[in-house]
Amino acid sequence: MLNETAVRTWITDFLVSLTGAEATAITGDAPFYNLGIDSVDAVVMAGAMEEHFGTEIEATLVLRNATIDELIADLRESGLLA
Repeated sequence: MLNETAVRTWITDFLVSLTGAEATAITGDAPFYNLGIDSVDAVVMAGAMEEHFGTEIEATLVLRNATIDELIADLRESGLLA
């Protein structure tokens, strides 16, 4: 199982790197779309998460969530988060 804080921090850092946005602009309820994240970016993020955390993360898991908070909740429901 993954640590929720570590995953949330990693997602924020990834989005800062991808978008160039300030970390303070990337809140748990900020829609990915408003950050300029599209479906290709979501698939890339899922792959990068898999590589970083060493566990399978389905791209659809990222694609079906609109915010970090929603993604975290979905990861928890999927049994991937502690």
